[in-house]
Amino acid sequence: MTVDSEAFLTIEELSFQCGVTTRNIRAYQSRGLLPPPVTRTGERTGFYGHDHIARLNLINRLQARGYSLAGIAELLQAWAEGRSLEQLVGMESVVAAAQEDDSRLMSEAQLLQLAPPGVDLLEVMRQLRGLGLAVREGKQYRLRQPKLLELGLQAAAAGIPIAQMLREFERMQKDAHRIARRFVRLFDRHVMQPYLDAGMPASATEKMIASMTALRKQAAAGIKPLMAVALSDEIEAAVARRLPIADRPQKDSKA
Repeated sequence: MTVDSEAFLTIEELSFQCGVTTRNIRAYQSRGLLPPPVTRTGERTGFYGHDHIARLNLINRLQARGYSLAGIAELLQAWAEGRSLEQLVGMESVVAAAQEDDSRLMSEAQLLQLAPPGVDLLEVMRQLRGLGLAVREGKQYRLRQPKLLELGLQAAAAGIPIAQMLREFERMQKDAHRIARRFVRLFDRHVMQPYLDAGMPASATEKMIASMTALRKQAAAGIKPLMAVALSDEIEAAVARRLPIADRPQKDSKA
């Protein structure tokens, strides 16, 4: 099994992302429910990727429906023999990949160098961990959305209290989910439902996966320019309200 470098997760990160304890992850591996981790040349640590996330999500859902681990093992085996499991996990991997971002690993020393005067960055990191935007790894932090930390620090340097920015990050998460749900409802109604109504034919699975991938990327890309325009409009309106520009002197008109 291979995974790309952006998908490498430690067992602790996998546990955090999927809500499964490291003990259970190892138990699933010993039962054959979860593939073993992969290793990189020269390293002893095992890493996990999109396929592991997809399989854990599948196990979680089956357990929520009342399946025992033994029953899940039988289903996985049956699906694998019928090749429908690979189709299902393929779609699961697209969903798992959608949760990935350009995460960055930084030490406490590196983070402290970024902190503006008067900002307790370690407290900030604690709150970011609570929001699911950072993961503690020893004396280092894995930043899920490093650009949000940069935004928060720039705002603090400009005079905006960091506590208020953290509250705003939480609101942003909720707003983002509301926007995403609207896109997903359209996809579900016009793409997924016809596929389900047709009995999930194997011949259409590859197209379904491609559609999920393309629409996710295009939706994310389309939101960026809309947000940029909205920010420009709102900033211009705020400046006009707060800093009214004096009337320009009229030019003398010639008779």
